[in-house]
Amino acid sequence: MLLTSENQTLDSYAPGLRDRLYEHGLLTNEGARSTAVADWSATGGTGLIVPAALGGAGASAVDAVRFQTAIGAVAPSLAAATTMHHLSCATLFEAAEDASQDERDLIKALVEGGTVMASGFSEGTPGGSVFRPTMAARRDGDDYLLSGRKAPCSLSRSMSLLVASALVDESERAVVLVFDGAEGLHREEFWRSPVLAAAESDALILDDVRVGADMVFLTSENDPDDVHEMTGYVWFGLLISSCYLGVATRMVERLTDRDRLDPKLFSSALAEVETMRTALHAVAREFDEGARGGDISARLALVRWSMRDALVRVQSMVREAVGGFAYMQDPELAYAFEAVQVFGYHPPSRRDTADRLVQWARGEDFRYV
Repeated sequence: MLLTSENQTLDSYAPGLRDRLYEHGLLTNEGARSTAVADWSATGGTGLIVPAALGGAGASAVDAVRFQTAIGAVAPSLAAATTMHHLSCATLFEAAEDASQDERDLIKALVEGGTVMASGFSEGTPGGSVFRPTMAARRDGDDYLLSGRKAPCSLSRSMSLLVASALVDESERAVVLVFDGAEGLHREEFWRSPVLAAAESDALILDDVRVGADMVFLTSENDPDDVHEMTGYVWFGLLISSCYLGVATRMVERLTDRDRLDPKLFSSALAEVETMRTALHAVAREFDEGARGGDISARLALVRWSMRDALVRVQSMVREAVGGFAYMQDPELAYAFEAVQVFGYHPPSRRDTADRLVQWARGEDFRYV
């Protein structure tokens, strides 16, 4: 079994979740009536990476990578969607390092309550960037009024809280918290592809949504050197990559069930999967040892760059190994072939990354902003 350690980690942090997901099967988990998100939240997955001091499970980065890989193997939409939840959690607990006690108490209460968080950093604009928000927050007395559009916004139908980026008074970036049901917040259909549709990635529209000042974390006050933001995106990069590693690993693992198997072709596909896993674990282990900032962010960006091409190669080799009839008769496998292609769409784009990697290789600090 290629996913033994990953499955053990999943069982340790969310007992019963793996059994539920495999009982339903991949196509049900990915379908319109999927209960995967509800199963995940009911089995304790929401606080996975949050430090114990803030009410979470305090999983290491290596364990979190294994956890998400195991989910990605059987429920890719859930793995992708919950990665966005974990990004929101990381954004909050990083902000908590410089927050007031009241703000820390709020974050702890959200975590201990199993709050499902949607992550609103993407805005669905071709050529846009998650690091350049256009959603506006303007001061109105002691409050802020938020207006803009966030899309795709995973967990948009299951969330209790939206954690989003905004531009305050047209000049300063901030992270804002908006509770579901707030006046002026509504949803619109966005994700129309059947692949990863169960991630609930619709658009959230904010029309003069009022939030208190304690729901707005200004970058200048909470993260003046952008270290917390970069740390959050290391968590994101590790976990979103783990999702697709799970899809690819499961594809290769299923080849071992076949009576006729080209050992050279199988070994080539397995080598790709194991190389991806080794690279992700190396970055995760470095993160667990305390690495933060530009160097680890650059190395993770390079791992993701290489994974994008490696996933395509794995898919191609598995297609060749199983043949056309398997594609026609095995809808789970056909779905997996399509799902791995989505990896390349997750931010930051190669356009946002390439020049910065060149500068880093020349000895400059790596930064997204």
